[in-house]
Amino acid sequence: MNLNLPAFLAHGTAACATADPELFHATTGADQAAAKDICGGCRLRPDCLSWALDNDERIGVWGGLTAKERGQLKLSDGRWLDDEGRIRLACGTAAALTGHHRYGETCETCTQAQADRVEAGRRERLATAHATPEGGSRRGYELHRMLDETPCVPCKRAASAAAQASKARCAARAARFAVAS
Repeated sequence: MNLNLPAFLAHGTAACATADPELFHATTGADQAAAKDICGGCRLRPDCLSWALDNDERIGVWGGLTAKERGQLKLSDGRWLDDEGRIRLACGTAAALTGHHRYGETCETCTQAQADRVEAGRRERLATAHATPEGGSRRGYELHRMLDETPCVPCKRAASAAAQASKARCAARAARFAVAS
C-alpha cells in the first residue's frame, strides 16, 4: 500500500477523506465498486487519476478506476487516454508539450523541460564552436547571446571577422553592379 499520499489528497477535501482507506485497496468486486462510487462524485477525481497514472500506481482504486482499468488506459509506450479520450504523455517530454499545446493547455513542467533542452542543445553547440582551432566562431557568438551571456573573446573576434568579410563581399558586389550598369 502506498502511504505517500499526493498533496492534494492530504487536505481532507477529497470524497475519500472520510471513507475507510482499506476500501480503496480491496480486491473484491463489491468493495471496488463501492470505492468507485465514492470517487464518482469527487471533484478531485481527474487529478487523482492523473496522479495514479503519472506515478504508475499499481494498487487500489484511484480516480475512480481500479489498477487493472488504469492499466488498460495506458498504452504500450507509456501514453494513456484521459477522461476525454485524449492521448496523454508523461510531462517533461517534448511530445507532452506538443500535446498540451494541441489541447490549448499550458504546463509549467513541460515548458521548463523544453527550456532546459533548448539550453542544453545551445551549450553543446557552443562547446563545439569553442573546440575549433580558433577557439570560437560567429555561431558561438550568437549562441552566447541566446544564452544571455557576454560572448568570449574568440567568439567576438570570429563574429567581427565574419562581419568584415560580409561587408567586403557586399562592397565587391556593389562594385560589380556599378561597372555592369
